[in-house]
Amino acid sequence: MRRLLAFLRRDLQVATAYRLNALLLATGGLFTLTLFYFLARAVGQPAALQGRYGGDYYSFTLVGLATATLLRSLQRGFGEAVRAAQNDGSLEPLLAAPLPTVQVVTLMAAGPVAASLVRAGILLFAGTLLFGARLSLNPLGFAVTLILSVVSFGALGLLSAAFVLVFKRGDPFAYALDMASYLFAGVLYPPDVLPPTLHALARLLPATHALHGLRAAALKGAGIPELLSTWGVLLAFSAVLWPLAAFALAAARRHVERTGTLPHS
Repeated sequence: MRRLLAFLRRDLQVATAYRLNALLLATGGLFTLTLFYFLARAVGQPAALQGRYGGDYYSFTLVGLATATLLRSLQRGFGEAVRAAQNDGSLEPLLAAPLPTVQVVTLMAAGPVAASLVRAGILLFAGTLLFGARLSLNPLGFAVTLILSVVSFGALGLLSAAFVLVFKRGDPFAYALDMASYLFAGVLYPPDVLPPTLHALARLLPATHALHGLRAAALKGAGIPELLSTWGVLLAFSAVLWPLAAFALAAARRHVERTGTLPHS
């Protein structure tokens, strides 16, 4: 916990040193909320949303955008933290700490992940307060689904960090996964409208199940019995992805140490 707080304090100091960036993020978030508010008025109440999540397209999209903001940070934030440490020369001393590589990289990305959680919460709050989104939140169900989503997507972020550690560049697979999540997982429309083949493909993405569970808990107040299947799927993803991520990071570290490329930016 002390290590986590130390990394969070460092990232907070960096963030407060660049206040214009925070203003631009806030402005961009407000623009996005306004854009989709008027888009929702044009769309009306799609038949595809009736019954499953309700007919309010703006509320449906709001939860999707807030979730996508968080998941994108988890998919790409770990790799970006590693790349930033490579550039400023702090990666080698950080990895010299007597800690597992997966723990060091996770701590490095703690600040960006926490910031994305705050941004997602602000989006939900602002969308409800300013634009009248209708949420029927089940706090417990939403919180558990959110935690399981963060855990499963954190493993994907660590896989991205392993790629960056070796190749010193952004991970194209994280970008492809981000695009696939927007196209197939249901950020802006329910996966049910996809052709059967693409709908089956969507079920292979953790984002599809995360979005379904978070929407069910936020828009319909779904309880534990309704969310158990989603929780089981997210736990299964985590059980597969976390050992794979730990192995990939350990292998990446051994590679850069053997080739002498760890301190190179």
